[in-house]
Amino acid sequence: MDISGPYHSLKCVPSPDGALVASLSAARFDVRSVSKLDIVRTVQLDAQFASRVSLIRWSPTRHGVAREGAPGPSLNGTSRSDQEDPQESGSFEGSHVSQDSRSRILLADDRTVRIWDVFDEQWSATIDGAGGGVGKVANVEFSQDGDEVLIFSDFGVKVTAWSLKSSRSVEIRDPKFSKRGFGYRPRTGHLALLTRPTAHDVITLHAPTSYKLLESFTLPTIDAQGLKWSPDGRWIAMWDAASSGYKVLVYTADGHLYRTYTGETESDITGLGVKSIEWSPRGDYLAVGDHDHRVTLLSSITFAPTAFLDHTTTIKIPHIPIWQEQVSSSGERSYVIAKQPMCPPSISSPPTISNSQPGFSVEVFANADGKLLATRNDPMPTTVWIWSLELMAPYAVLVHHSAVKSLQWHPTIPELLMIVCVQDEGIVYLWSAEWSEPRIFTVPLEKVVGKFEARWLGQSDSHDPLQSKAKGPQPTMIFSDSSRYLLGYVRVAEGANAPEASPIASSQEVLASSRYRHQDMESPIDYVRREGENGASFAGHSPAENTFQSSDLAQGGVDDTFQHRHHHFTGGT
Repeated sequence: MDISGPYHSLKCVPSPDGALVASLSAARFDVRSVSKLDIVRTVQLDAQFASRVSLIRWSPTRHGVAREGAPGPSLNGTSRSDQEDPQESGSFEGSHVSQDSRSRILLADDRTVRIWDVFDEQWSATIDGAGGGVGKVANVEFSQDGDEVLIFSDFGVKVTAWSLKSSRSVEIRDPKFSKRGFGYRPRTGHLALLTRPTAHDVITLHAPTSYKLLESFTLPTIDAQGLKWSPDGRWIAMWDAASSGYKVLVYTADGHLYRTYTGETESDITGLGVKSIEWSPRGDYLAVGDHDHRVTLLSSITFAPTAFLDHTTTIKIPHIPIWQEQVSSSGERSYVIAKQPMCPPSISSPPTISNSQPGFSVEVFANADGKLLATRNDPMPTTVWIWSLELMAPYAVLVHHSAVKSLQWHPTIPELLMIVCVQDEGIVYLWSAEWSEPRIFTVPLEKVVGKFEARWLGQSDSHDPLQSKAKGPQPTMIFSDSSRYLLGYVRVAEGANAPEASPIASSQEVLASSRYRHQDMESPIDYVRREGENGASFAGHSPAENTFQSSDLAQGGVDDTFQHRHHHFTGGT
């Protein structure tokens, strides 16, 4: 790995496309180019404001979001315009309109939000009293296209949508959460917000730009924990708190309840509640991580279970490598293949993980191909499971010396996973299906100050500036603690250091064979059985079979999910 830096920084955040890194120091913030490593913008800050900054946000990249102009239904709602007392709602001060929202960045403390355009030094905006007189600023987020910012007030009183074009604001009362429970619909930009105005959970749907209330519906939940749009924007999935039972709700985009999944009560594992859900990038699966030692894959056609991924306490899976981290007396770390059967370390409750409630974290799918799934079981916090959704089988298991803190698939390079554990030594673990074995890197920091973090940069075309050492673009990472950050460029294959072909690839036929599926062992896969068949088989559909024939969606109103929809699938449940 090639390393550049270190660069002084109290906080740093890379841009969504991975081309820039914003860093905050004592009295200024800098924006540095990843490809050239030079500073492209410096903004001087008031020292007191800089010391209070708690949030740094980049505007997202546009992806063809529909904008204002299309008519929408006229519905009464709880939104209101910004023609109110500035002392109550905050005041906006901005210069001329910037046309490129993709390069905006905001800094926020507990009462002020300041926004700049990286490449337009003539444009800036300041929102004073952003909390609206009802407490501190709890969170700030850009809209889907970066032309508005959402400011969540403390205590869940309201969320205010400020337009960076017109300087107008719209208030929406009673958001249930400030950092989850809301999301913009892909392609159209409609906002879905989970609210709690009285004793019931309510979803409100708002039009892009104007944030006019289009629809609202009450959820049959006790304590809803969040919502997530499907990648195609046709479904909204929500889940109830584990204390309220096992419940996943799937609604159409226009607010009609389509399916309620309450777990498989006929199986030997009864539902103990949902911890997290995640859509596959192609939208063909909804993965449900629960407190029952399993992950359930729901088909996006019927939202019935397709397969169950059970995380067994004893692992015996021939032909699948179990990589175990070893630490020598000198502190050197390496992976070795563990003998099977193996029992990973288990604890009743992981005290070092921020969310210490036992359960399964469906961390992330692989990037757009959606062929791999990485999971971590909280009672076995050092173990990472990697699953193949094509073979419906485990692909690899990695057992570490410390509890796993985060899993991150590379956003554009398939089959490349980064693992960070809770130790403060600046260690990063990388796994790829193309490598003969996983790799462990020690970041060259003399001493980690505060919290160590490692992240992928957003694009695979974040070029290594040391092009003489590596051919073409390389996977790029950013490492940071409380005083500095570094950029790392992974040398995927070069000369004598090129990794060998993965032994896992040669075992795929074995994984898919009937001998593997039916051999006498503790299988972590529980296939859904079709009626009339003796053996277990995969019941589902291919992504190509889930075909939608619909025109571009109108921006004003929320369309019917079933408009012009055609089902093409064979078999399954």
